[in-house]
Amino acid sequence: MFLNFSAVETWLFTDKFGMNLISRAVVLLFFVLLSITLSAQEPDSSTKNHISSTDTQTTAIQVNIVITGLNGEQKQNALAYLELRKSLDDPHFSESWLKKLHNKAEQNIKESLQPFGYYHATIKKTLTHKTKQQWLAQYNVDRGEPIRVTQLKILISEPGESDPQVKHLVDTFSLKKDAILVHSLYENARDTFVNDIGRLGYSKIKILEHKVIINPKNKTAEVQMSLESGSKYTLGKFHFLQNDILNEDFILKYLQNIRSGMPQSQEILLDLQNTLLRTGYFSKVDVKPDFNQANDKNEVPINITLEPSKRHKFSVGAGFDTEIQAFLTMRWQHRRINQYGHNSDVSTKLSSKKSFIRGAYWIPVGDPSTDKIGLISKLETEDTDTTDRTTFDVEVGYWFKWQKWDSTVFTEFRQEKFTSGSEPKVTTELLSLGARLERANFEKARFPRRGWAFFGEIRGAGEGILSDIDYYRLQLKSRLYLPIAENGRIFLRGELGLADTSNFDLYPSSLRFYAGGDQSVRGYKWKALGPKDDEGNVIGGKNVVTGSIEYDHQVSTDWVLAGFVDAGNAYNDQLNTIFYGAGFGLRYISPVGLVRADLGFPIKSDDDISDDNFVFYFGFEMSL
Repeated sequence: MFLNFSAVETWLFTDKFGMNLISRAVVLLFFVLLSITLSAQEPDSSTKNHISSTDTQTTAIQVNIVITGLNGEQKQNALAYLELRKSLDDPHFSESWLKKLHNKAEQNIKESLQPFGYYHATIKKTLTHKTKQQWLAQYNVDRGEPIRVTQLKILISEPGESDPQVKHLVDTFSLKKDAILVHSLYENARDTFVNDIGRLGYSKIKILEHKVIINPKNKTAEVQMSLESGSKYTLGKFHFLQNDILNEDFILKYLQNIRSGMPQSQEILLDLQNTLLRTGYFSKVDVKPDFNQANDKNEVPINITLEPSKRHKFSVGAGFDTEIQAFLTMRWQHRRINQYGHNSDVSTKLSSKKSFIRGAYWIPVGDPSTDKIGLISKLETEDTDTTDRTTFDVEVGYWFKWQKWDSTVFTEFRQEKFTSGSEPKVTTELLSLGARLERANFEKARFPRRGWAFFGEIRGAGEGILSDIDYYRLQLKSRLYLPIAENGRIFLRGELGLADTSNFDLYPSSLRFYAGGDQSVRGYKWKALGPKDDEGNVIGGKNVVTGSIEYDHQVSTDWVLAGFVDAGNAYNDQLNTIFYGAGFGLRYISPVGLVRADLGFPIKSDDDISDDNFVFYFGFEMSL
C-alpha cells in the first residue's frame, strides 16, 4: 500500500471536501497506520528465502571426535584447539568442510601440546564414514620426548644481587633444571619470584628482559631473566591525615603486625589498608608511600588519609519460621562513641512466642581487632504451650582470640520468672561464671560443600554467692560439611548438653535442654521432646543429645534438595528413649538470605510423644 504524498499535501491544506484541518489530520493518521500494518504483514524476501532454505535443508552432519593418548588438561586443551570441534555447530558445516578441518587437526593438536613442553608429537588420524550423516574422527597421539630446561640464568642488579634473601629466592626458584618446560608453570614461577623479591622491600623491582629459548632439535630450553632490583625500602613513620576521628595511638594498636622498619611493599600497604577498613570506623582509607621523603636509610614515610564512616547505622529485618512464627528484627549501632573506639549497639527481635531486646557497650583493648570488653544487658520473654518466662540478665565479659578461636570469659547475673508445664511460677536469681569457645571455617561459596563449625560453653553458679541454687552446665554444638560428587554434600550436625543442679524446680527454663524442631530432631515440634510433668507437659531436662545426617544436592544455582535423618532426646538421669525423624526439604539461595522448607516425619517409638503424622518447617530471614 502506497501513499502519494504530493496529493496528500494538497488535500490536507485545502478545504476541498469541507473538512476542517483537525478532521483531515485524523483521517490521514488512520491511513498511515493502515499502511504500516499491511506492510508488516507481508513477509520480506529475506524471510521467504530463509524459510525456503530451511525447508530444503538436509539433516545436519554429526561427528564423533575421539582422542587417545592424552588425558586430563592436555586432552581438554587439544579439544579446545581443534578447529573441527569449534565448527560443528555452524549451520553451514558440510562434508567438504569436515575433510578440510580433519586434515588440519594434526597441526591443531601439535600446537595444543606445546604449552605442556611437547614439541615432537605425532598424530595418526582416521576419518570413518559410519552412516550417511554420521562420521567418526579418531586421533591417536604420541607426545614424544618433552622439552626440558637445561639452563636457568637469572641476573639481578645491585643492591639486590648481594642480598642473601634475594640469593635464596634465586636458589629456590620453583622451575628447576631438567624439568619439563610447562609454559604456565614457568610464568607462575616468574611472577611469584618477582613478587617475593618485592615483599623484601624492593618495591620498585622490574623485569628488564625475560625469554625462553627453545631448541626443538635438541629438545632443550634455556630460561633467561634480567631484573633491576631498585633500592630496598622499609616502612617509615605513619602519618595519619584525619579530622580527629580516632586517637592515633589507638589506631596504631590495629597495626601491631605492621610496624615501622618492616620491608615496604605493595602487598603490605594493601594489608594495612584492609586492616583499617575492617575496623568499621572508616569509610575510606588511602595509603600512599612518600618516596620523595625517604631518608638516607631508605625509610619511606607512609601517608594514611582517613575518612570516617557514619557514626550511626540502622537496620531492619523480617522473617518467619515455624517455631516462633513471624518476627521482626531491628538494630541500631553507634560505631564511634569517642576517640578510643568505644561503640555500642541495641537490637531487638519481636514475635508472638519469643522476643528480646538487647543492649551492648564495647571497649576495644589489647589488639582491638580481636580483643574487647563488653557489657551486655538483655530482657527476653517466651510464651509457649509449656513454658512462660521473663528473663533479665546482665553480662560482663572479655572477648579475645585464642589460637584462631573466638573466646570469651564472662560473669552473668540472671533473674528469671518462669513456669514450666503445670508447675507454679517461681523466680530464680543466679550469678554465674563461664567461658565460651567457637569457630567457623567454611569455604566461601553460595553453596559451601566443605567446612566445619563448633560452639562450646561451660557455666556454673554456687548457692550463697548471689545465687539461689548450685548448678553447672556444659553445651557443645558442631556442624560439618563433606563434599559428595560434583554438586552434593553431607551435612552432619550434633548437640550434647550436660547439666546438674541442687534444685531442679528452681533451675531456670532458659537453661534447661529440650529436643525437637528445625535445629534438633525434625518430625517433632519445637521443644516437644524431653522430660514431662505428671500432666504430660514437656518441662525440659538436665541433659540432651541429638544428631543429624543430611544429604544436600544442588540442582541449580539457586535451588538445593535435601534428605535427612535426625535422632535424639532431652532427659534428666538416663537416656531411655531416642526419638527418630526423617524427611526431605528444599532450599532456595536467594540474594537476601536462605529460604528453607522441610517436611519431617516422626518415626514412632514405645513412648511416642507426638500425634502428628508429619511436621512442616519453613523459615526465611530478610534484611531491609
